[in-house]
Amino acid sequence: MRRMSILAAALLFLLSACGGAATVESTNGNDIQPPASKGTTGLDEQPTTTDPAMIVEAPELGGTSWNVTEYVLPGGSITNVWKTEVTISFSTDGAVSGSAGCNGYQGTWRVSGDYDQFESGVRDPNDGQELLLESLSWTEVACEDAAIMEQEAEILDLLQNGGRWVLIRGNFNLRDAQGAFLFEAEPA
Repeated sequence: MRRMSILAAALLFLLSACGGAATVESTNGNDIQPPASKGTTGLDEQPTTTDPAMIVEAPELGGTSWNVTEYVLPGGSITNVWKTEVTISFSTDGAVSGSAGCNGYQGTWRVSGDYDQFESGVRDPNDGQELLLESLSWTEVACEDAAIMEQEAEILDLLQNGGRWVLIRGNFNLRDAQGAFLFEAEPA
């Protein structure tokens, strides 16, 4: 039995030296673990890339509609979208449309790159996936209130500055290209 444990340990050493990883069960019922990977410093090295477990298949954005619940301006967050319904809808054919509160808007959308899943409590600028909103245009009907017109201008500006999207707790989050939060929307 001792000879079998020595052979298992030798096999494990060879596998770990070649970059393989394995656990071998010895004949006495104890699992033998491969030695920890060491870098040139002799210390355990930390990974330098995004954890592959965080990269997942992107949720389907086409065919979804959202109601904006909060947006951010340089002065702070606005959680009450003033007396209006601000929406965004992504069709499966690449069209985006919605209401900025009084006027409608439309354009095209596309995504690219991997989808980096948001890990609860840990935001990073790479969360989500690149989102490009293009050819945005909107109607220019005068709204009944100047505050609504101001809100529309803010929302349309945020849409034009969007660069990433991510789902957080089931809500759509639009961020700029550097990962800064622009607005959040709940399913319509």
